[in-house]
Formats: sequence, C-alpha cells, structure tokens
Amino acid sequence: MNEQNPLDDNKAPRSGKVKSRKYRELWNRPGYLIRRLHQIHVGLFVEECGGEDITPVQFGMLSVLQGGEEMDQLTLSTSVGVDRTSGADVIRRLERRGLLVRTPSERDRRAKLIRITEAGVAYVKRVRPMMARAQERFVEPLTDTEREEFYRLINKMVDANNTASRAPMGAI
Repeated sequence: MNEQNPLDDNKAPRSGKVKSRKYRELWNRPGYLIRRLHQIHVGLFVEECGGEDITPVQFGMLSVLQGGEEMDQLTLSTSVGVDRTSGADVIRRLERRGLLVRTPSERDRRAKLIRITEAGVAYVKRVRPMMARAQERFVEPLTDTEREEFYRLINKMVDANNTASRAPMGAI
C-alpha cells in the first residue's frame, strides 16, 4: 500500500477558497491552521471587547481569579498557559489598572500572592458578555454536533501535547 503523506499533497482538504497552489500546502499543516484560528479568535475578541483595553490572556487571568482564591504568580500564569515572564508582565498591567493586587506571601516572602479586587470582579462581570459573544462568533460556523467534536478533539490534542509547550498548563 502506497500511503501518501498529507503534508506532501498540494491539494488540501476543504481548501476550495485557496486558489494559489503555493499556499495550499499550508492548509495541510495543523500548526498553521491553529495559528490562523488563534489570529481569528483574537480578532473577534478585539472586535467584541476592543473598547475595554483587554487581551484574551488578561481576561483569562481575571477569570481564574474571579472565584476569590489567592494564588502565586507562577500558579496563575501556568493556569492560563503562559510562561512566568509573560505572566508577570500581564499581572503588572492588571495591577496598575486596579483589577488585581499583589501582596507578599506570609509563608514565602519572595512569593507574591495575587487576588482580584472588587473593581476586577465588576470588570469581569461587565466584559464577560462581550467575551462570550466573541466565543460564540468563533464557533458559529459549526453545528452543535461539530462543536462537541471540535471541543473533544482540541482538548485531546492539548492534553496529549501539554508538556511540549514552553508554558505547560498546571492542573486546573
């Protein structure tokens, strides 16, 4: 049996909108398609939340903290899948806006504990419907059955490949 590598095939599945042969190969690369989906997701998020001066990662951190639990910077960063340095930068920005506070840990003075402020909780409550519209628009082309399958497959891939990330997500 002569199996053909799909990455060598210049005829990508479901790529009818790609007219130029030189771009078709990209449509057979899962990494490329995932990056494009991410760009589209961020675009939709900005359209819906643009007036709120928030990024998806910032909103993710605030969402994790919304329950009121304090956590250290590393735990918060890994809970949303960003590295320590990027996480610290996002945390500083949110702190400057008064949406969260950092306090020294009583157990480890080198560690900072993060908690959301009342202003942060109110902010998340106000922005959540906008974020939800962006998410809905993102998956809108899929039927309910396709959405279930999409979530099942993407979760399977994230779970199986989590440790290959520069910022593996911690247990959630």
